[in-house]
Formats: sequence, structure tokens, C-alpha cells
Amino acid sequence: MAKHAHGAGETLDELQSAADRLGVFIQANLRAVAAAIALVLALAAAVSLLFTSRRKAEEAATIAFADARADYLEAMGAPPGALEVPELANPEAAKRIREEYSGRYAEIADAHPGTVSGVLARLAEAELQQNAGQLDAALETLRKAHAEAPSRAGLQGMILQREAQVLEQADRFADAAERHEQASDLEDYPLRDYALADAARCRVIAGDLDAARALYARLDARAPDLRLPDYQRMQRRELASTAPAAAPEKKTEPD
Repeated sequence: MAKHAHGAGETLDELQSAADRLGVFIQANLRAVAAAIALVLALAAAVSLLFTSRRKAEEAATIAFADARADYLEAMGAPPGALEVPELANPEAAKRIREEYSGRYAEIADAHPGTVSGVLARLAEAELQQNAGQLDAALETLRKAHAEAPSRAGLQGMILQREAQVLEQADRFADAAERHEQASDLEDYPLRDYALADAARCRVIAGDLDAARALYARLDARAPDLRLPDYQRMQRRELASTAPAAAPEKKTEPD
């Protein structure tokens, strides 16, 4: 017992001594310690402000994009609550409206970079440019979306596939296949298996049958139960049936 009491006493003395030394150090370096504490508090406040600012930025971008989308639908004659954009009977009026809202979406994206709704505004701008046949402009807009988008697989995959669709419209199917395949490599992209199927489809159209066959083989291994359109299932079977036979192994003659 005495031993334990003695040990506890020594420990208490050591703690008190350490506290005394700490107190002396703080008193001797009060300004430096105060500055360090202030720095820690300032960093904590900055992090809190950053998250608050991001939340406010996202909210502002969401409101701006939602308002623009609703106004565009109304301008195109869509009934309240509609999600699809109808086609106006007057093509010239529709063209003017698309040009106006392409510019409005661009302004929203410029004002809210790095936000999800800012990226959605870029995608909407690119879609209007694509519909107008301005494919180079649409690709440039999508490149901006890549640079501005938060690093989320869902957004990045969506941008890549939208870029692939524009490239398909431009008959650049090899380039489109690359974008689809890049999207398919994003682990958390929900449509990655369909992106892989699109990459294979584009490789067939581009005439690169070996690459298409390899992509379909990857798809079979990764998502054997994925439902594909009838024409694509037939395409996959035809590629499998025309696969070049493996070269027979050469037999070595014994010495």
C-alpha cells in the first residue's frame, strides 16, 4: 500500500511540476501562445465559413437554374408542371428563344462556378447549342463544364456522355467511344455499364470491331444481366460469332 501511495504522490508531484513549467512557458511566451490560439480559432472559423459559403452558393445557383428552366419551359409553351420541352410551331420563334436561354444559362454558370446547378446550367446551354447544330460551341461549353464541375462521378460521367452524344452527332464515333469508355471507368457513376455498352456500339460504327468485341466482353464479365436493346444484343452476338479463331499452338519437335 505504502508503495502505491508513494508512487501516486510522485506522479502528482510530476504533474504539478509539469503544470508549473507549462505555466511558466505560457507566461514567458504569452504573445506567441495567444497568436497560435487565435490562428487555430481563425482556421476553424474559416472552415465553418467555407462550408456555409458553399451551401449558400449551391442554394443561389439552384434557385437561379430552376427559375431559368421554368421560364424556358413557359416560353416554349409547356403547360405548368411539365418536364419535357415542346416544339413550337414557329421555328424562328423557337430559335430566338433557344438563343436567349442559351445565353441565360451561360450567365448562371459563369456566376456560380463549382456548383452542381452551375454545371447543370452548362449542360443545358450545351444542349441548346447542340439542338441548334452548333456542335463546336457545344463541345467547348462541355469542356468548361468539366473544368468547373465538382469532383463527383455522377456529374463527371454525365458530362462525358453528353460530350460523346455531341461527337456522335458530328460523326466522330471513335472519339465518342473514348468519352463513353471514360464514363464507364468511373466507379461511382450509376450509368457506367450503359456507358460501356455505348462505347462498344460506337466502336462498331467506327469500324473498330476488335475493340468493340473487347468492350462487349468486358460488359459481359462486369454486368452479365444488363438489359440492352434488341439491336445491340444482336450486334453483340454477331461480333462474338465472327471472332477470329485462336491460332493453334505450335508443337515443338523433341531434340
